[in-house]
Amino acid sequence: MKKIMVLLLSFTLLFTLAACSKEYTNIDNEELKTMLETPGDYQFVDVRTKEEYDTSHVPGFNIQVDYYIFKNDYSLLSGLDKDIPVVIMCNSGNRSVSAAKIFLDEGFEVVYNLTDGIQGWDGPTE
Repeated sequence: MKKIMVLLLSFTLLFTLAACSKEYTNIDNEELKTMLETPGDYQFVDVRTKEEYDTSHVPGFNIQVDYYIFKNDYSLLSGLDKDIPVVIMCNSGNRSVSAAKIFLDEGFEVVYNLTDGIQGWDGPTE
């Protein structure tokens, strides 16, 4: 009986810890295109530099937060709603992975990462 209780407690602890760990979700172009069709359901954040953003960006990504600045100053995220899913993109998918982890650490509930960034984007740009 004691072994059964220990086993049940172990499983309970394991499932509780698994439920608490938050991960970002990688998305591809097709998933992003679907998300862009309902812009009110997501916050679209481009974490490239202002110069990169001004050169070319994906329509709908109306929030630009320079990763190199915000990685040291999380207050730049204060204008975003932590309960609305965030879709993050960068140039190639590297900065957005780091940014996604920061967003999760800062309490954002649902975070998506465009895997190949704007370099892999096959849709329109502005």
